[in-house]
Amino acid sequence: MTEQNAQKILMLLAREWALKGPPGILDISEIVAALALAPSDILATIKDLFARGLVDMNSLRTSVFLTPEGYAAVSAQDAGDR
Repeated sequence: MTEQNAQKILMLLAREWALKGPPGILDISEIVAALALAPSDILATIKDLFARGLVDMNSLRTSVFLTPEGYAAVSAQDAGDR
């Protein structure tokens, strides 16, 4: 898991949050389709983000969404890039 992969996933979920409202939920297969990363890398990154409290998952572990902390982390990173 790289921090760059984590940022890609967080940004994708934040974009979904902005378009459709909180919590920015996406199916894991949609994340795999949207990013040019190996599925195993995406799953490892999601696991790490979950452990850090930045994302949560549905009960079936098929969809991922941002926690408020995850959205704040993306917003802070985005503000720092400006």
